[in-house]
Amino acid sequence: MNKPLRVFITGNPGVGKTTIFSFIVNELRKRNYKISGFYCPEIREGGRRVGFQIVDIATGERDWLAKENVPGRVKIGRYTVMEENANRIINITLSNTTSADIIAIDEIGPMELSVEPVRKFIESTLNGRKPVIAVVHRKQRVQGDKIYIVTLENRNEIKYEILNFILNSLKN
Repeated sequence: MNKPLRVFITGNPGVGKTTIFSFIVNELRKRNYKISGFYCPEIREGGRRVGFQIVDIATGERDWLAKENVPGRVKIGRYTVMEENANRIINITLSNTTSADIIAIDEIGPMELSVEPVRKFIESTLNGRKPVIAVVHRKQRVQGDKIYIVTLENRNEIKYEILNFILNSLKN
C-alpha cells in the first residue's frame, strides 16, 4: 500500500501561506476534488488583528477560534482560545471528512493544537489514509512528501509548483 500524500506549506507570517492554500483548494475544487478540513483566517478591525476564526471548508460554517480581551482558560499570546467554538466547528469538519477526497488544514499551529478535539483531528488526519495539504506554523515540525517554504520572493510562482506537484501525485 502506498503511503498517502502529505504536502506542507510553511513560512514567516504575512508571506501569503493562506492565500496559496486558498488558491490550491479552489483549483482542486475546479477539478472536482471534494475537499474537507478547516482554515483559520485572522480577523481585523480598524486594520488591527483582533483574533482568528475557524471555518469548515466544506460548509463555510465559522466561529471564533481565538479573540483578544475575553476571559478563558487557554491563552496564546494576547489571544484567548475559544475552545467550545472550535469544538463545534471541528465536529462539522469531522462529519465531512469521510466523503472527502483530500483533507486541507490551515493551519497546524499552537492555537489549533491547544484545543484537544482539533489536535486529535489533526493527528488522525496526518495518520490517516487520505491526501493532506496543510499550512504549518513555522515552529511546528512535520514530515511529509513535500515541505514548501513560502517567501515574499517566491510566493507568486510557488503556488503553481505546489499545485502541479499535488495534481501529479494524485494521478499516480
